[in-house]
Amino acid sequence: MGGHAFISVDAEGMPYIVGRPHMGPGDKLFHELREVMSRVTYTAAEELLARGFDRVVVADSHGSMLNIDPFKAPRGVEIVRGFPRPLSMVAGARGAEAAYLLGYHTSPQGGGVLGHTYAGRIVQRILLGGEPASEYLLNTYALGELGVPVVMVAGDKALEPEVSRHTPWAVFVALKEPLSYFAAVSRSMEEVLEELRRGVDESLARLRGGEARPLEPPGDMEFVVEFKRPFHADLASLFPCVERLDPITVRLTCGGFVDKYKMFEGLVMAAYALESR
Repeated sequence: MGGHAFISVDAEGMPYIVGRPHMGPGDKLFHELREVMSRVTYTAAEELLARGFDRVVVADSHGSMLNIDPFKAPRGVEIVRGFPRPLSMVAGARGAEAAYLLGYHTSPQGGGVLGHTYAGRIVQRILLGGEPASEYLLNTYALGELGVPVVMVAGDKALEPEVSRHTPWAVFVALKEPLSYFAAVSRSMEEVLEELRRGVDESLARLRGGEARPLEPPGDMEFVVEFKRPFHADLASLFPCVERLDPITVRLTCGGFVDKYKMFEGLVMAAYALESR
């Protein structure tokens, strides 16, 4: 096959990950998150390399973006780490033959474990074309504008209806089933990894069969951000190409989808800086 595949890897949709003690360096169960993310990611990468890709670019995309263990990476894997960085969760995707979203979760409105969109402390909701959007949809549209099809999504089962609606050609692998915001049922790691390998193989069959395509965002699609606090929107409204709609809501008004994505990333980073005052 040649070329490269792209993996964007998040944490909240991973098996066994259910609470704040898992979330970042310094948290008492972060070692579990690190191990789970690494095993899931590298299993998928190994399968992609075995099926003909020359290399796999992995964007570590949770929190500090310093989660997966680089010393366990198989030959042929390149790791994008750290932030801020251009295109955040899809950094490194340009030119890829196919994209894989691993460990993905729902928006706050989606009913899954630890649901949020991009920045839980800052963002209440993102509306794309009037529809509440998860990170899956946000990143899939960005990838679509770059010409990269999402061919597999693996994560919280609550995300499956959204994936089926927008990218019916993409294989969905449920890594866990939610019981509440902080609880889920997960299968054994052996079973999870077997299902993941099967999903990769099926995704490549669909890709090679011509079923998959980039999800290109409509040119007139609105990109609206609802913040958690009015002062987040106060800050955002100081930027060009940002229209204030109400005390907590702004609309991004210029450029293509990738441009709006980068603007949104900058607004969130600025809001975090304001929070730390």
